Amino acid sequence: MAGAVSRFFLLLLLASVGLVFVPLRASADDCSTLLVSGNPDYPPYLWPDPANPAELIGANAEFIKMVGREIGVEMQVRHAGPWGRVQEELRRGNIDMIAGAFYTPAREEYMDYLRPAFQGTQTRIWTLNGFPRTLHRWQDLRGLDGVTVINNSFGPVFDNFADQNLKLQEIPTLSQSLRLLELGRADYLIYEDFPVAAFLARNNMTGIMAQPVRISAEDLFITLSRNSPCNTPEMRVRLSSAIRKLLEDGVMKRLLAGNIDRWGGLVN
Repeated sequence: MAGAVSRFFLLLLLASVGLVFVPLRASADDCSTLLVSGNPDYPPYLWPDPANPAELIGANAEFIKMVGREIGVEMQVRHAGPWGRVQEELRRGNIDMIAGAFYTPAREEYMDYLRPAFQGTQTRIWTLNGFPRTLHRWQDLRGLDGVTVINNSFGPVFDNFADQNLKLQEIPTLSQSLRLLELGRADYLIYEDFPVAAFLARNNMTGIMAQPVRISAEDLFITLSRNSPCNTPEMRVRLSSAIRKLLEDGVMKRLLAGNIDRWGGLVN
């Protein structure tokens, strides 16, 4: 076990300096453990464990571990870098699963979406208090400077509208995006309710508000890399059955409430 842990830290270090991330699993014979990651900038769903930054904690991490226990598979929820890097490592098959991704046709080319979705989210437009106009429609964003987090998606309809009509800069982290908004270097931020509210509370940022227009209501899915040696029809059925069972038991609602409190306790 110690050797495996050391190997993981070495590979994570190599990845951080731009070297090739080497797969941690040699073959499909070892599917008793699955490597899971996700957006590390995503409380109360996912964030790095302060006691062990190589691992992610949060509601999604706890949920996927419970899925694993249902089917007798250990889920190792690792911090594999920023969200864009996580998606690339999943595409390569170096990570087996993502604990929380929106659906997009582009992502479906390299990941299988396990249904049902395990959580719903709402995405809003955030501005400074006293922003000189109220934003009622997506079209009201034209001509303004916006920010969001790199490699994020808010549904294919809005993504297409943004590509064709908006000046939307992608920033590495949510905290940096909020800082640009606070400094007046961006007119608006596009992101989800729970993570933004968590960061505002953590940083005592009281001058930022949500505009009335909603961007999208999207589902979060657990996904499985199409290049994972453990992605088999049997595995997909087992995982989906476990997800459905836990949702019927109301598990995610309890985990989300508990991790909102956990996040607050860690940062206040």
